[in-house]
Amino acid sequence: MKILPLPGEPALLDPREGRLVVADLHLGLEGELLSKGISLPSQIPETKGRLLRLVEEHRARKILFLGDVKHNVPRSTWQEWRELPSFFEELMKKVEVEIIPGNHDGDLEGMLPRGVRMLPVTGVRCREIGFIHGHAWPSREVLQVEQLVMGHNHPSLELRDKMGGRVVEPVWLRMRLDPRQLPEEVRVGNSPEVIVMPSFSKLVKGAPVNRQPAEELIGPLFRCGALSLGEAEVYLLDGTYVGRVKDL
Repeated sequence: MKILPLPGEPALLDPREGRLVVADLHLGLEGELLSKGISLPSQIPETKGRLLRLVEEHRARKILFLGDVKHNVPRSTWQEWRELPSFFEELMKKVEVEIIPGNHDGDLEGMLPRGVRMLPVTGVRCREIGFIHGHAWPSREVLQVEQLVMGHNHPSLELRDKMGGRVVEPVWLRMRLDPRQLPEEVRVGNSPEVIVMPSFSKLVKGAPVNRQPAEELIGPLFRCGALSLGEAEVYLLDGTYVGRVKDL
């Protein structure tokens, strides 16, 4: 059984494990925006509410965060230190919490209540599904799966109308990994299906994959050529298939 996106949500559910999977919350981004003159209320209460609603609707027993739970680097803000511990405490009243740290998650371990499970940066394998953030090389074990799920890139699609109106929508990317392009230390013989998750944050859209000229996504699997952005299939949150990136 494969893991599939939840219709209309930037989230996945592994029904066998009762595991809800989300990526790239970037909690605390408001602090960076404030330094640029943009004042927004804390997004943490609203984000917590969305997560708890999904937990209840889908009877999830676990939440797995695929990195970049927090935003500010290299130093965390007073807001993150003040609000994130209670954020996790509230979630833990309903579910088990697991985190694969991302490149924005410095200091995060010190904010975590006892009981939150911090997983290796190289990812984790759950049966035939591998999970990574995407900024670091996954282990060979994590690559030897049928499906590999990652975040880190915040994929989105730019839509324009004839009047020049523009909107950027979060999207899912789906592609195959080419193991021939992997370095020897992590090379595998299989070619897993790869799913790149949209950001769970409503404030983080990312660079549109169809913007001309198209830019390669970041992370070692893209840089080494094992993943090709042009070949990726693009899906809106409601499941609508838009096409391959190279044809958009």
